[in-house]
Amino acid sequence: MIEISTLSEDEVERFYAFGFAHYGSGQWDRAADVFRVLCTRRPLEPKFWFALGATLQEAGSYQEALHSWAMAALLKKEDPYPHFHAAECCISLQMAKDAAKALKESEERIQGEHPLKGKIALLRQQWRL
Repeated sequence: MIEISTLSEDEVERFYAFGFAHYGSGQWDRAADVFRVLCTRRPLEPKFWFALGATLQEAGSYQEALHSWAMAALLKKEDPYPHFHAAECCISLQMAKDAAKALKESEERIQGEHPLKGKIALLRQQWRL
């Protein structure tokens, strides 16, 4: 196993790119393994939690993805995306009340015109949230 704490920033970025390549080719388990290592070794880096959340969500591991989205939301409080993606996971898990709360949190972080506004409205309409 690679000891990520001994890697340079450039090597960490290459390891991240390695995980992203697996994500892009649909190899969710391998991508998740890479992103888990990065999250464990660099727990204060939001992009690693975001990558893990996205990977787990794509793999259909919605409950696990919720934990990653929560970490991303804590680390990057102003970002509406972790809450939005958490809402998507909640919808997939049939957790309508939690999905509505997550969408509200996402909306509260949006200022001005934002690409998520329409997506939030659509989810609310489709799921009657």
